[in-house]
Amino acid sequence: MQSTNHPHGELVEPRNAFSPLLLSLVLALAATLVFTETASARTILDMLFGPRQIYRENTDRLIEDGNGRRVRPPARNRPIKRARPRSVAPQASTGPRPSTTVKEAIPEKLPDAKTVLIVGDFMAKGLAEGLDEAFIDSPGVRVIDKSDGSSGFVRDDHHDWPATIGAVIEAEKPAVVIMMAGANDRQQFANGQTLLSDEWDKEYQARINAFLEAVKKTGRPVVWVGQPSYKTKSMTNDVLAFNELYRNATEKAGGTFVDVWDGFVDQSGSFTLSGFDMSGQTARLRNNDGIGLTPAGKRKLAFYVEKPLRQMLGNATSPNIAAIKPGAPVQALPGTPQAPVKVDRLAPISLNDPELDGGTDLLGASPRGAPAPEKSARDRLVIDGVAPESQPGRVNDFSWPKRPDATPTTGAVR
Repeated sequence: MQSTNHPHGELVEPRNAFSPLLLSLVLALAATLVFTETASARTILDMLFGPRQIYRENTDRLIEDGNGRRVRPPARNRPIKRARPRSVAPQASTGPRPSTTVKEAIPEKLPDAKTVLIVGDFMAKGLAEGLDEAFIDSPGVRVIDKSDGSSGFVRDDHHDWPATIGAVIEAEKPAVVIMMAGANDRQQFANGQTLLSDEWDKEYQARINAFLEAVKKTGRPVVWVGQPSYKTKSMTNDVLAFNELYRNATEKAGGTFVDVWDGFVDQSGSFTLSGFDMSGQTARLRNNDGIGLTPAGKRKLAFYVEKPLRQMLGNATSPNIAAIKPGAPVQALPGTPQAPVKVDRLAPISLNDPELDGGTDLLGASPRGAPAPEKSARDRLVIDGVAPESQPGRVNDFSWPKRPDATPTTGAVR
């Protein structure tokens, strides 16, 4: 190809000339098209990775077209390859398949089950839910929730617990009464007495004592559950003072005070939203507001009340109480350990009785004379001033004339 002269005398390559690289690409593309045409329309993937399996397996099924090329037959003439059916396990019946998880039936409460009456504010309602879960497998225990979420001992115009508890006990006939209140009592009385002032404390204690006295008249035992810590520091400080009032008044009335403070604080004694649940795992115990309880917190709160309740209810808390015949009292369950009995004093036992049971003498027999106690060498020396007898040959042998020494045995060490 010839070059042309530039007006200024320089040689210039023609604009339509192919570069060597572009010429190589054009020749490679042309060779690819020719090879594809002669290779029975094979794709570039076939050229790079080898022919597809279908051509190796079905080469005998290719047919020739009018131009002498071998092509695949039309779709209607191809043999249809059916998919292998999946193996299905035979079913025994055509009905619905049974569920793999079987829920255990909740035992029904016995007609003479002992009733646990819960009264108080919204915290008492959470306690009732936790106790109901704790005794769900005990048909001899029934939990009755008579709490009022907005109640307390300050606003008696909303609910007066000292005045109404007697009627509630008469209607429900509980075996034990549980009170938990105080979260709504951080306010002044209607007459203007300031919170936790001397006048406020005096009035508040009077209402607490009135409630405990009303329960005591019915002959039912009472359990007062203390308040847990709360998110706000001021509320926590107030309920700490409330707990001391509850403890003193309850113990003075012969009731049981349950302290739950340690279950809802961290190692430093501060409020915490999370803590150990019943299974020992870390769980959320309080709501985001720092006041309410989560289901795990309600169950943990009930855990602190279970111990005194099981002592008071005795055999009624056993899950096997339903195995006895209907109509029998709940205390008649055989083989169940009895509740511990508080022992104040024991009858004196005679030391003259070798067996300590009085079973060695016949009825009407005269008591034996007590043998004179024999004093020890120390008592004779200290009390009576009588020195022990000296042994011959010892340094404390001051007898005169000297007594002969004891004959030493053979092999004795001198």
